[in-house]
Amino acid sequence: MKKFFVLLLLGVLLTGCDVFDKAASNDYENATKRWNAGDYPAAVQMFFSLVKEHPYSPQADDALYWAGVTQFLYLGETEKALQTLRLLLKTYPHRDMAPYAQWYIAQIYELGYNDYNGAIGEYRKAAEYSNREVREKSLYSLAECLFRIGKIEEAQAIWTRQVTEFPEGPQSRLAYFRLGTAAFSKGELETSEQFYRKALEQNGDKELKIKATFALAECLELGDKMNEALALYKEIEPVYPNPEAIQIKIRALENRITKKSY
Repeated sequence: MKKFFVLLLLGVLLTGCDVFDKAASNDYENATKRWNAGDYPAAVQMFFSLVKEHPYSPQADDALYWAGVTQFLYLGETEKALQTLRLLLKTYPHRDMAPYAQWYIAQIYELGYNDYNGAIGEYRKAAEYSNREVREKSLYSLAECLFRIGKIEEAQAIWTRQVTEFPEGPQSRLAYFRLGTAAFSKGELETSEQFYRKALEQNGDKELKIKATFALAECLELGDKMNEALALYKEIEPVYPNPEAIQIKIRALENRITKKSY
């Protein structure tokens, strides 16, 4: 008999959990519908209501994350967005959305406040998570912020760490490109050339391919490899966003090659 009552109580508890989880899922779905309809203030309020009414639901951390993102991107409430995302980290530090919240906090410092030093500290925290997507993105952006404040060697070290840990990651080619930029800024033409070529390997990003090809051509031109540089300039001429600028480059280089042949 005792066993029967224990099983009965367990069944009631599980049924209750199912009801609450279903209610939270419905609330999350309704909030998402408002968001998709462009009613961002209402969606944010609905996300907060979900967290208040169902704090232990699986959707609670997602709701706080999207509330914070929406406050920043669509409502212009930068400080409130930070508060919301920090609340997510405090309340649900081990949930799936915690790494993304930390990364977005760093994004707000970088893009919302142009506070690169603040962003650097937040990206360092995000890079400590085991989530591979967040970790790679954080390492890239950390190096970018370091480069912007003039810490070029440290930026190079972080980008190198990124491509070593994520050699085939979504942002590896971009990191190789920035490594080329860093080396170029220090006058290290051979190293820069190697990184630009690495950025061009198996790269499907058309915009990055154009940038990396142009940068490699400039590197080769400065290294007195003018014919190879000219071929690259001509390769991207049909798709270069500033036709006049690339044509000027080509004509000037053709004149240099002609004069050198005398």
